[in-house]
Amino acid sequence: MARLLRRLGHFCARHGLVVIAVWVLIVLGVGGVVAGIGAQTNNDLSLPGTDSQAAKDLLQDRFPPQQNGVNPIVFDVSKGKLTDDAYKQAVNESVQAIRQEPHVYSATSPLSSAGHNAGLVAKDGQTAFAPVLLDIGSGDLTPEIAQGIVDATKPAQDAGVTIAAAGSIGSTLSTDDSETSEIVGIVAAMIILSFVLGSLVAMGLPIITAVVGLVVALSVVGLLGHVFAIPSSGPTLATMIGLGVGIDYALFLITRHQDHLRDGRSVVDSVAESVATSGSAIVFAGCTVVIALLALGVAGIPLVSTLGLASAIAVVAAVLVAITLLPAFLGLLGHRIRWLSLPAFLRPKRKHGTGLWARWAGVVRRHPVIVTVVSLAALVPLIIPVFSLELGQEDVGATSPDTTERQAYDLITDGFGVGYNGPLQVASAFDPVAAPSEEYTKKYDEAQSLQQDLEKKQKQLPKQQQQLEAQQRQLEQQQASLQDQQAALERQAGQLQREQADLESQATALQAQQQRLETQQARLQAQRSALERQARELADRIRPLARELVRLGARERLLERRIDRAQGHPARVDRLRERLADVRKRQTVVHDRLAPLTARARVLGERARRLAGQAAALTRQADQLRQQADALQRQKASLEQQAAALQRQGDRLQQQGAALQRQGDELQQQANELKAEQQQAEQEQQQAEQLKKELTDMITQAGGDDRGTDPRVVALQKSLTATSGVVALTPPQINKKGDVVLLSAVPSTSPASDDTADLVGAVRDSVLPETNKGAGVISHVGGYTASYVDLASLISARLLLVIGTVILLGFLLLMVAFRSLLIPLQAAVTNLLSAAAAFGVLTAAFQWGWGISLLGIDTADSSVPIASYVPLMMFAGLFGLSMDYEVFLVSHVQQHHHAGEEARAAVRSALASSARITTAAALIMASVFASFILNDDPTIKQFGVGLSVAVLLAGILVVTLAPAALVLFGRAAWWLPRWLDRLLPHVSIEGESAAEPEPGPAAPPAQSGSGTRRKVGR
Repeated sequence: MARLLRRLGHFCARHGLVVIAVWVLIVLGVGGVVAGIGAQTNNDLSLPGTDSQAAKDLLQDRFPPQQNGVNPIVFDVSKGKLTDDAYKQAVNESVQAIRQEPHVYSATSPLSSAGHNAGLVAKDGQTAFAPVLLDIGSGDLTPEIAQGIVDATKPAQDAGVTIAAAGSIGSTLSTDDSETSEIVGIVAAMIILSFVLGSLVAMGLPIITAVVGLVVALSVVGLLGHVFAIPSSGPTLATMIGLGVGIDYALFLITRHQDHLRDGRSVVDSVAESVATSGSAIVFAGCTVVIALLALGVAGIPLVSTLGLASAIAVVAAVLVAITLLPAFLGLLGHRIRWLSLPAFLRPKRKHGTGLWARWAGVVRRHPVIVTVVSLAALVPLIIPVFSLELGQEDVGATSPDTTERQAYDLITDGFGVGYNGPLQVASAFDPVAAPSEEYTKKYDEAQSLQQDLEKKQKQLPKQQQQLEAQQRQLEQQQASLQDQQAALERQAGQLQREQADLESQATALQAQQQRLETQQARLQAQRSALERQARELADRIRPLARELVRLGARERLLERRIDRAQGHPARVDRLRERLADVRKRQTVVHDRLAPLTARARVLGERARRLAGQAAALTRQADQLRQQADALQRQKASLEQQAAALQRQGDRLQQQGAALQRQGDELQQQANELKAEQQQAEQEQQQAEQLKKELTDMITQAGGDDRGTDPRVVALQKSLTATSGVVALTPPQINKKGDVVLLSAVPSTSPASDDTADLVGAVRDSVLPETNKGAGVISHVGGYTASYVDLASLISARLLLVIGTVILLGFLLLMVAFRSLLIPLQAAVTNLLSAAAAFGVLTAAFQWGWGISLLGIDTADSSVPIASYVPLMMFAGLFGLSMDYEVFLVSHVQQHHHAGEEARAAVRSALASSARITTAAALIMASVFASFILNDDPTIKQFGVGLSVAVLLAGILVVTLAPAALVLFGRAAWWLPRWLDRLLPHVSIEGESAAEPEPGPAAPPAQSGSGTRRKVGR
């Protein structure tokens, strides 16, 4: 192989433009084919030999296209209800438009009667979903078809309804086409390559060739998707591995080429020798990776096999590009590969025996036990979580909230319950076919008989009813006439009553006035008596004073005459005047006493006159009241006469009413008889309605198909409904022939929950066998959730087989390559340890939830289940990839050992010369894998975390545990039984060089593997 590769490298270096042109044609050719027929992926999960596959096959053969599963289109409003007129019409129009889209087999409106019976509307009325059944599987579902179905909901969207798609429609529209991860990985690789290769031109070559190889590989994978069911994650996984190995392989070859150029070789010879040596190692390492990935086929799981195939294609493309296109570029560039060199202090130092790795190689050589113990101790905390690793399934609830499938998941969870995102499909084969039950048939016949009897009575009873209604109308007319007369009498009586009430009111008022007059008269009488008494008292007091005043007046006049006669007698006049003065004083006193009494007498007289006037007025009022009372008495007599007349008329009307009553009684008797017949008919009608309701309930539970009343179907429904963990059961769907019945059981837990997996097992192992025992029914549990439960079970059952196969093949390859037993054993153990530690980190980060927020996963749960196929793919990929580093290290050890160095010294020299490239390659590949953590898909994040940690650990162990083990092995590392040596073919990993390398430490470490050596085993 080395001679062939040398000639190939020589040709590519001398005819670089031709080789580049060929690769351009290849890229354009596969790209044109892909543009013409399209790349295809298929997420249809095929699991031969499983119960879910049996369910799918049963539906595909006898009840298509039910095997494709329904795709919920979710409708949601934040205000009001979807049943409001503003939304209802829009939703129905949207569902009608969906039915018109290509490849839509059926779509049920959630607001229809069928939708309500199937429970497609949430209890709050704000969320509903329309199950859309396609006549194509997810492999044939294109983004254009899926987008057309979502666009058909424009009437609902215009009405303000939120739309989200789940199922294969949602996953098709939620595919992340972002190239952010690839760009980040490439940038990280460019930075590392710049420092390792020391030149920007040299740095660019691995990137260019890796991208070319990746483009070709992805195109081939897309084309193979038309033949094999390659899942949508296949191209992404192929991109991760293809970029990593492509850059690493180019790094190995360019490093060897740079060493040859520094040794003074011509460009063409350097390229040819690099392809012959490093190219051989690349081919061997690539074959190791491809074999490890293709070994996944022993699991017998199409999903895993196709993922391995896609990744293997990427590795093959990376190898082909590395040994053809890269040499062509190297030949064209020549010494210009050193252009755009980094500053001297940034370029790697190539002086032998110095530097970090040389010192580390000395540490490993002197203290192999300590290095081994420390390496193993460091792995222990990383490996511990792996003992709690549980294989789960992809969790839509952990995908990006910006995707329509996650939005649909959240809306369904909030409106209905998380279990509605992953119902279990119970597909049952019936032999004999399903038929209406005897109970249903009996009730149906009874309902038909009652219906006929009712129809007969409905023909007779209306005639009798019409006759009674005619007589009733006549009586009603007479009654109306009497009622009119009675109403007129009542109006007259009412008028009389109002007049009587008015008279009574007036009489009451008159009585009140009379009482007031009597009261006033009594008060006036009392006042008159009081005045008279007071007048008498005043008169008694005034009369003495008046007499005395008269007497004093007479005395005064007498004294005045006597004074006049006594003129001339001064003394007598003085005495008489004194006596006159006394009389006048007495008069003044009497006047003073009499004045108030006189004034009071005048007041009493005035009051007496007023009382007399009031008495006269009261007398006049009393006369008026007597006149009014007489008038009221006359009116009362008139009203009594009118009332008597009305009474007589009322008596006559009463007699007429009695006659009408007798006629009415006769009619009532006839009506009662008719009513009895009608009641009997009503009872029969109620009985018929009850039977109809029971039949409706039975047919509703049967999904609108009377065959669903088959006792075996009902038994399945009852058993599934009574199963712990099942919260709802959709009505059965029955194929045209009646030999297949499909039921959907909604679990109470999420599709990714362990409880859901336990429910699947319980339904399969106990519920269905007990229910179907001796009934001629064979049931299978399928659907998305059950398929991934089966996938996890299959992988769990075959994980050790795959791991053993990969390890065995890797062991044999390394044994053939290095003709040793302990070196392959060391490589296998090292890979197992790095894989176990990576699985532990994966478990802690996702299953334990330690890295959920750091990884950018937005989920309501505290953890994310690890997809069942991730650890399996990780192990196969890791085993093949880490073999690159093992091969690179051990080939250098073997080279130095065969050059004459002692076994332990050879390990030191090989580690000092190869560790820099090994660690750089591991960092590059880990960076590429880690960049895919930026992908929104949680499964891709798991691959990114797991592979990046695994490769990084593998790289670390290759420079720690692996050389320490080789030091401990010593010469025994190269021991191989003679009989086995004779059986094994002789293979040289890096081919035959043109010259032997200088033995011992004198060989410059910069020539990592660049010197020549003898064939292994010679």
